[in-house]
Amino acid sequence: MASWDDLMSFVRVRYEIMRQVEDELWFNLPTSGERTQLVAVRLVTGEDGHPWAQITSPVGRVGDIDLAAMLTLAGESLAGGAVVNDGLVLFRHSIPLGDTALDGFDRSFRLVVEAADRLEHELTGADEH
Repeated sequence: MASWDDLMSFVRVRYEIMRQVEDELWFNLPTSGERTQLVAVRLVTGEDGHPWAQITSPVGRVGDIDLAAMLTLAGESLAGGAVVNDGLVLFRHSIPLGDTALDGFDRSFRLVVEAADRLEHELTGADEH
């Protein structure tokens, strides 16, 4: 089962880190064609008091997106959801650290970036994030 330090090492070995601050890593993942998607993973404490890995990927700026359409499209995803933070619409999913093996994180990273990329493409037509 993964600890935060295990997850940070796992990400550093597999992906090119774009930015790192305490308890947070940012990296790019390829999606379809020439498209890439920025993803962040950060350590958070869940409502249950346990450590979780929160995975986010930007979709676009709040002012550039039809939020009702965003919520409808985000609702089609199996896991995760849409949030707004600092003027950005993000697709976000969280995973309990102690309950998940490291190889399970790749699938969650993919789920988040593919959903965010699809939403960005459908709602803005751009590939900025």
